[in-house]
Amino acid sequence: MYPVLVQIGTFELRTYGVIVALSFFLGLWLSAMEAKRKGLDPGLIQDFAFYALLGGIIGARIYFVLFSNPAYFLQKPWEILAIWHGGIGIIGALLGGLLTALWYCRRKKLSFWRFADTLAPGVALGQAAGVFACLLNGDSYGKATDLAWAITYTDPRAMAPLNVPLHPVEIYEMAIYFLVFLLVWQIRKNYRTDGFAFLTYLAGYGVARFSVEFFRGNPAILAWGIPAAQVFAVALILVSIAGFYLLREARGKAA
Repeated sequence: MYPVLVQIGTFELRTYGVIVALSFFLGLWLSAMEAKRKGLDPGLIQDFAFYALLGGIIGARIYFVLFSNPAYFLQKPWEILAIWHGGIGIIGALLGGLLTALWYCRRKKLSFWRFADTLAPGVALGQAAGVFACLLNGDSYGKATDLAWAITYTDPRAMAPLNVPLHPVEIYEMAIYFLVFLLVWQIRKNYRTDGFAFLTYLAGYGVARFSVEFFRGNPAILAWGIPAAQVFAVALILVSIAGFYLLREARGKAA
């Protein structure tokens, strides 16, 4: 694919970083639009963006360090901070962003559920767009396959195995994550209960991530042989189910 967008001498502008940045701003823009629709100050979204970016990067790096090759980072702990060498995990970014949102809402005295609903469509859309970076970079490649729609990486700067037909798992992800976005986009208009859109996103992402991991060629594996992403995906689904139940109980008491 195209892991490097521009190369001038030894300088390389990596496609991954450009697309991830554009995806972040896409999600930020949509979240600001949603804030305006919900009667919130769009400036809150812009203010939160810096903290969310910081929390997301920290969470993404911690996830990668813990579940990729922890022995390597124990031997070379200074590499933990060398994020420019590659290595982040989207699940860690989501967890880091979630904790940051809880802190931000407490600091600003905002309703977490309402704020999370405001962010949910933008997060879902930005996530779907961001996977395109993985496709071009080859860092989250699929299993080998002989299917007609397999993709083959030939650029030695890509992180995927070269000259091997692979499942286009990134395309699977983009498609299913976009469906999650459409679901959240529709839910946000049909349900007025704060938290419903956000929990729909969590459940949808959990199901989507659990499904695509079966096609992943380089999943982070836990000690007992299960992909870490699938364990966290199940946890997200269970948390969302519990959240739906609590919202239902709260609505029942309010009625």
